[in-house]
Amino acid sequence: MTEYHSIEAIADRFKRNPRTIRDWINHGCKTPDGTIRLQAAKLGKSWVVKRDWLEFFEFQIKPRPVLEELDLDE
Repeated sequence: MTEYHSIEAIADRFKRNPRTIRDWINHGCKTPDGTIRLQAAKLGKSWVVKRDWLEFFEFQIKPRPVLEELDLDE
């Protein structure tokens, strides 16, 4: 069975205001790689987010580790 998260639960998880989460859904979250939107479905007046959508969003906005360039001439 698919697990859904409410805006309030996501706001608690990210320690953000629910308005911020709704902005991520409607306008996206700015990252160095571009703007990433949180995928969601509107049920009546409330937004819900599938667990898979939330995990994918977290993966996309997570800072990428910087890899040191290898000096192959040594």
